[in-house]
Amino acid sequence: MFTISHQLSTISHIIYTYRMLDLHSLISSGSYVAIFILMLTNGVANFPSSQLLYIIAGYFVSTGNLLFIPTIIAGALGNTIGNVITFLLIKKYDRPLARKLLMLDENTFTKIHSALHSTFMHRGMWWIFLGKLTPSVKAFIPIVAGLANTRTKLTSFIFLTASTIWATGVTSIGYYFGENITLKSFTAVSLLIGGTIIFVIYRSLKKKGVF
Repeated sequence: MFTISHQLSTISHIIYTYRMLDLHSLISSGSYVAIFILMLTNGVANFPSSQLLYIIAGYFVSTGNLLFIPTIIAGALGNTIGNVITFLLIKKYDRPLARKLLMLDENTFTKIHSALHSTFMHRGMWWIFLGKLTPSVKAFIPIVAGLANTRTKLTSFIFLTASTIWATGVTSIGYYFGENITLKSFTAVSLLIGGTIIFVIYRSLKKKGVF
């Protein structure tokens, strides 16, 4: 008799397989253009998963269907442009748009905004760089940077640098391990790292009286 956990695991595997096949098909037919467009979308809307995309791209590199350097360039540029678009939109429309994207009430958002401003005054650019390399956190960095009103050129450069490092690392995983790496194992590591960073940020904000 199947347990609920087993059924959920099966559903998760089916969804993962579908996404893998879908991205597999898009990258196979669209090559570097597809990678660029998909990562631009990821930079704006955090979809599709950059982990899945780069693992598949790495597999294609290992089979000789793609070249490593052009793959990294296409993905990093696409993601950077997407991040910059979100960043500039937040800088232009500021708090109203950011609050909608973060889905926070006005009181909580005001406290977080004040704490972030104070934090970025001391170590802002390092937070952006490290955040962009942190699973589960990286999607929010363009919004946070926009709220902090960081310098556009420097922030864009950090986005590009971090996106290149991320693309290189995850594509290398796909290259060496192929598509045999499981969603569960990769997600577990990502969530562990992301959860640790979120906990550190939470403690920092709690000391500032946000929570």
